[in-house]
Amino acid sequence: MARLWTGIRPEGVAGKPRPEEVVGQPRVVPTASPRRRATDSDAFATRVVHLVAKKAWRPRLRAAGIHLALSLLAAATVVGWVLGVWYPQELAHISGVHMMLAVLAGVDVVLGPVCTFLVFDRRKRSLSIDLAIIGALQVAALAYGVHVIERGRPQFVVLVKDRFEVVAPSELTPDARLQARGNPIIRGRSMSPQWLAARDPGPGSVSPKSVLESMSGGRGRQHHPELYEPLNLQLSSAAHRGIALEQIRQLNPGSRALLDRAVLASGEPEVNLRVLPLRGPARDASVLVSVKSEQVFDILLLQPW
Repeated sequence: MARLWTGIRPEGVAGKPRPEEVVGQPRVVPTASPRRRATDSDAFATRVVHLVAKKAWRPRLRAAGIHLALSLLAAATVVGWVLGVWYPQELAHISGVHMMLAVLAGVDVVLGPVCTFLVFDRRKRSLSIDLAIIGALQVAALAYGVHVIERGRPQFVVLVKDRFEVVAPSELTPDARLQARGNPIIRGRSMSPQWLAARDPGPGSVSPKSVLESMSGGRGRQHHPELYEPLNLQLSSAAHRGIALEQIRQLNPGSRALLDRAVLASGEPEVNLRVLPLRGPARDASVLVSVKSEQVFDILLLQPW
């Protein structure tokens, strides 16, 4: 705020007038403007301008480009393995793994090269340590994402009565795996989904606790690997109880062409074909099976009910 001096002339030291005063005129003393503090954005902008002026961004961009190429190669390898082995064809859609892969690949491909661009400076003595830390964090994040995807993969596609259930490794408890040690059909650890059937346990074969869990919507017959048996032992009877194709067409009026192509590719007359529901974590689908040849032809992304 300005201070006005009018009429009365204030005295200085020992009654002397102050040198900055002008007799008969008001004196205006300007207030000091607050000092502007430098923000992080200003510092970053200054750094960018400095890099552009010195053309120092070229080696950074080259290093980030090499890192980006390596990240793309690693991401493509992971995506190819996941979609080609763990989640083949339509099983990827019913499991909802595409969104997880997009997040994993996006984080792995984008953040690593960006961090390399920001820290890369050949004059830094700690450059190799900085790059090693970035690489280690990137590999750790990729490994964790792959582990999560593996734990949710469709390890077993189990026929239970008249429908198929997808079972992931994370759904089988250690006790269930321990009880299934004597079942030869699941001794080998297959990387691709195994199509199996779960037999009726019969009275006394399953504990009352397991029966209660099944009735309450928890662990069902598909979560007891000791009951697994070859699919062909039950597929014929289940196919006879399957859904007629005309009913599937009525439930999916906009996807009639998809079903017609699947029927044509099967090589069997439509009268011999049925559909069994397939329940997945993200969505349900339809499995095209044969009544006579006891064969599974295709998984169709059609609503079975």
